[in-house]
Amino acid sequence: MNLNKKLINNKTALICLIIIITMIILGILAPYIAPFDPNKVRIVRKYAAISSEHWLGCDHLGRDIFSRLLYGIRSTLFLSLLTMIITIIVGSVIGLISGYRRGKLDECIMRLCDIMLSFPSQVMILAIVGVLGVGIENVIIANIVVKWAWYSRMIRSSVIKYSRKNYILFSRAIGAPHSFIICRHLLPNIMAELVVLATLDTGWVILNISALSFIGLGVQAPTAEWGLMLSEAKNVMTQHPMQMVFPGIAILIVVAAFNMLGDCLRDILDPKEKTA
Repeated sequence: MNLNKKLINNKTALICLIIIITMIILGILAPYIAPFDPNKVRIVRKYAAISSEHWLGCDHLGRDIFSRLLYGIRSTLFLSLLTMIITIIVGSVIGLISGYRRGKLDECIMRLCDIMLSFPSQVMILAIVGVLGVGIENVIIANIVVKWAWYSRMIRSSVIKYSRKNYILFSRAIGAPHSFIICRHLLPNIMAELVVLATLDTGWVILNISALSFIGLGVQAPTAEWGLMLSEAKNVMTQHPMQMVFPGIAILIVVAAFNMLGDCLRDILDPKEKTA
């Protein structure tokens, strides 16, 4: 049974995948779906209640919350996916080089990874953003700097494990090019593990970007972003609690979908690791 059939037969994985794909589509089509400009200020509609015109009401500046949630997908989810893609590429390349070449180069890379992994990730992200300055670009850079070492170490371990397989030893013995061995033998074997790790970590990146935006270090106003929307609503959470509910639920749903999908993929791709 191939992966597609297993995903279809796993209801939890299928539901999570549908949620993620739906969110991505909504983010892409946000300019066509959103009923209002997400940044248009209309003070006369300040804290407007839920209605047929404003499905989720309006915020403290009279901006439509539903429209801002749709555009927030681009700032929160899309930037998180971009961060993960860059992190995976950087970590995989370094991990492949380290695990395949070995020797002094491997030692140098692993000692650098040890140094990077010795610092608490959240503290290091705050330190990097503090040095580079406020802005989503620096938040993305900070997340990549913090995570690449972890991926490099994981990929290196997998490369070393599979490098001892007979078919790879045979390819080396007959003089197959290194690029052929890496692309045809090593990458397909580590891809499943990489997909699972990346899926689980995407939720972590979403929380990081939202948290940094919440404390004013990430996405800046007036850009629509779920963490920033929570930050703007925190001052009126007792008078207008619904202002925090909708972006909070959006973060919860997407992060939970990625985490549960990652767990399901782990169970599907490696049934021996499945927990009771």
